[in-house]
Amino acid sequence: MTSEHWKRWGAELRRQRKKAGQSQSTIANAMNVARPTLGAFELGTRTPSREHAVAADEALSAGGALLHLWDEISDFKEIPEDWRNFEKIEMQATEIREYHSTLIPGLLQSPEYTRAMLRNTDAWADDQIERLVTARTARLDNLGQAALSFVVDEVVLRRSHGSWDTLRAQLAHIRKLIDERRIRIRVLPQETLSHPGPGGSFRIMTLRDGRIVGHEEYRSGVNVVTGPPVNRLVTVFGNLQGEALSTPASIELVDAIMKEL
Repeated sequence: MTSEHWKRWGAELRRQRKKAGQSQSTIANAMNVARPTLGAFELGTRTPSREHAVAADEALSAGGALLHLWDEISDFKEIPEDWRNFEKIEMQATEIREYHSTLIPGLLQSPEYTRAMLRNTDAWADDQIERLVTARTARLDNLGQAALSFVVDEVVLRRSHGSWDTLRAQLAHIRKLIDERRIRIRVLPQETLSHPGPGGSFRIMTLRDGRIVGHEEYRSGVNVVTGPPVNRLVTVFGNLQGEALSTPASIELVDAIMKEL
């Protein structure tokens, strides 16, 4: 039976093998398995052990990619289904830390910004867009007293969706949230030479029972992590804060961009 989780690992194994120009037989020998077993790994119809992941990673010089993905998938299988819906789990959070490299984080979006962004995708009818706008902008009010900290790239604050008026309204909305002390936001300036978060956007949520869950965003969807992978996200978020402007300087930058518009 094919597992969607292990099918993903198998696809990465096949990609790494093709990239290295190696045959199934060669890598099967390196992993000490039969060639049909390797084929089953690539199809996701058989579950590899961690030792298999280590052997494949070494044989293909994958730099830890296969092992990291194996650990990630193994953690994912133990995650409750409702943890995979970040809008659902964020309502259980006492703290949310989020980094975004391309868009204003959803919790901070103004109705105008969300509406313009959805229209840019050409994927939604007008009535669907309005329902999504209402749902997204209501999320912040559902969080109670959760501590909210954000890091965004400066380019996010300068990128318009729809019109400059939309961007101006969005920045004013962020400024209002800051003034109301509902959020803390820090900006990673464009001139940063060593970017600590090149892997993409993510969020870290601390739940009421003390457990921590992370959501990493990819073009194809969201990956949920716990355990060591989420600890890595915590480290990356700390590094991003270390490279970002201070909170007062970030607020000054938001104000300066608004004046430019």
